[in-house]
Amino acid sequence: MRRALGDALAIARYHIVLIAMTASVAFGWIFTGRYRPAVALVVGLDWFLINLVNRVTDIAEDLANHIPGTERVARRQRALVIASVGLLAASLVATTVVWPALLPWRLAVQAIGLAYNVRVLPTPRGWSRFKEMYFAKNFASSVLFVLTCFGYPLVVAGGPQRVPFGTVVVLALFFVPFELTYEILYDLRDLEGDRAAGVPTYPVVHGPERARQIIDGLLVAACLPLCAGFALRLLGVRELLMLGAPLAQLAFYRPRVRRGITTPDCVWLTHLGTAQLVAFLIGTALWLRAGLPPNVYR
Repeated sequence: MRRALGDALAIARYHIVLIAMTASVAFGWIFTGRYRPAVALVVGLDWFLINLVNRVTDIAEDLANHIPGTERVARRQRALVIASVGLLAASLVATTVVWPALLPWRLAVQAIGLAYNVRVLPTPRGWSRFKEMYFAKNFASSVLFVLTCFGYPLVVAGGPQRVPFGTVVVLALFFVPFELTYEILYDLRDLEGDRAAGVPTYPVVHGPERARQIIDGLLVAACLPLCAGFALRLLGVRELLMLGAPLAQLAFYRPRVRRGITTPDCVWLTHLGTAQLVAFLIGTALWLRAGLPPNVYR
């Protein structure tokens, strides 16, 4: 039972689902001043479905990378595809009833997720998918995170309620390069399988050392919008605290990348991001309950 539960969690990639849900609550609160757990559930469902299709389409690669749960996915491919299609259809109907404005966004997210996992994109060399395209592989994933964690709460709320739109832009410019560091670290873990499958990730194309330098550059790039946004008074000290996330990422991954990134490393790295978001939500709630200023600007 323990192994079956572990495989089920690995198949669902629950750590990615959790961080996406928590990010939608945190950024939704920053933008609108409200916690929206129901929207977070929709975010979690969409990421669950995208991850499930990814597991079904990448069996050979996941076997080469020794990803837990892959044997179970291989035995139940057809059933998993049917179940995911049925779950998506039912949830889209529910979305149409509850939040009709969110329906186009969910369709766009699922379309990008499909193009990430399945060869539906025409190219001069034939049909391809985002995962098999240099740069597009990682960037498509970061776009999905922005659409779900930023877009969904904003659509449900009818736009930003407590910050100017410039704040949304600045935080997106922070979030994209920061999220890309997760993608490349996962690619370092999957180096052998991606190389055998011909997936052009940064570690495959440029080598692990150059990929590490790209990660460091992206962490610096994530810090710059936060500093610029604070200088322009688009962000306050509350949002500037997010500078701690790239620093924590650097401290966590550097010693592990020297000995080789493993699956547990990737899972714990993602949990670290979730824990920081939870700490931000709890800390700001306690701060406001104490009657302290909601934010402090330059």
